Amino acid sequence: MPRPGTCRTGSDRALQGRTGSIRWSDRCWEEMIGRCFVCKLYILVLAIVLLFSLYSSWQVHQLPMTVLQDTPTAPEKTHLLIISTWRSGSSFLGQLFNHNPDVFYMLEPTRAVWFSMANQSPYDLHTPIRELIRSIFRCDMGAFLPYMPKGQFFSEIFGWHESRALCSHSTCSSMPPSNVIDRPECNRTCRQVPFEKMEEACKAHSHVVVKEVRFFDLEVLYPLLTDPHLNLKIIHLVRDPRAIVSSRESFLELEVDDAIISNSQHVTANISVVMQEICGAQMRMYQTALRDPPPFLKDRYIVIRYEDMVKDPLGYLKTWYDYIGLSLSPTMDSWIYNITHGSGPKDKGFMPFTGDSLKIAQHWRDRLSFEKVQLIQDVCKKEMAMFGYRPVKSKAEQKDLSLDLVLSFKTNAL
Repeated sequence: MPRPGTCRTGSDRALQGRTGSIRWSDRCWEEMIGRCFVCKLYILVLAIVLLFSLYSSWQVHQLPMTVLQDTPTAPEKTHLLIISTWRSGSSFLGQLFNHNPDVFYMLEPTRAVWFSMANQSPYDLHTPIRELIRSIFRCDMGAFLPYMPKGQFFSEIFGWHESRALCSHSTCSSMPPSNVIDRPECNRTCRQVPFEKMEEACKAHSHVVVKEVRFFDLEVLYPLLTDPHLNLKIIHLVRDPRAIVSSRESFLELEVDDAIISNSQHVTANISVVMQEICGAQMRMYQTALRDPPPFLKDRYIVIRYEDMVKDPLGYLKTWYDYIGLSLSPTMDSWIYNITHGSGPKDKGFMPFTGDSLKIAQHWRDRLSFEKVQLIQDVCKKEMAMFGYRPVKSKAEQKDLSLDLVLSFKTNAL
């Protein structure tokens, strides 16, 4: 009998003796084919295991690359937030950026948020106004819609006609090409421009600049400074509080704002409460930036006094343009000189604060009563000392324009 496991028969062995070769029977072929199938199955399983191991190893080694690919790319735009308070000269500062052709500018766009929540305190409103500004910086103008009556035209947004980009020929075809804003003409002819055009205008510019007066805390801006989609820098403008009060007296549109400010102390609005909150906020924001600032604030915060700016607006503007990566043209040079020396195109009304800036900075000394000056000096004593504003001790000192009340102060850039 053949041994188990062999497919050779007696005749096979006899044939091998005569011919030196083996004749395989049908049963032998079937047995061999079965063995080969099992071998192939083992090989296939081993190959699958090997490939899976290699793939897992490749994935591990590729993790750093995957992380890098998920990291947001560098922002394409530069963003500037000008923070200050009402009647501080911040609109003047904003216009210095607004008239650069690479800038999309908005003036106080969060006014609608405040007016829709006028029963809140300014601190309660910080988050919604910050998030609206985040959307503006990302050219996501749909964030305005909850605060717009109809959402049809960008003229529904406060301050729209102060923006050169929105009053430009490329956004409003009715406007003739020009390097400056013709505000009255823009207000007449561009009121029916579709709201969607504002987002298009924003995306067409390399820099987005927003001027805002409704922040009372610097730390609330930290989420914007750490947002990887933004390249945000800040200019903080301060002004002598006596000059602010003087300017407020000739501007009668702050009732709602003053009421919201006073809500923080749960009292009826009055100048003492309003200025106490304003002066305290300007001081706290500067202290926050000055004392142990977080690393992400480095090279992204500048403080400037209005009184220093108007002495040398062109010099400061060159510094600020370098700060955010803009270039200054000869046309801008002459335009800035004209508007700060009372020779701007007043007939077009595009800048109602055009005039001799140095004289404007001193107007409060003639306009305010000495009693009111004393009140403001008492309420804002700490802020005046911090920013280098000298108090006057008599009406005679107040009226003596040869007495310099703006002391030495180092403009700090972090």
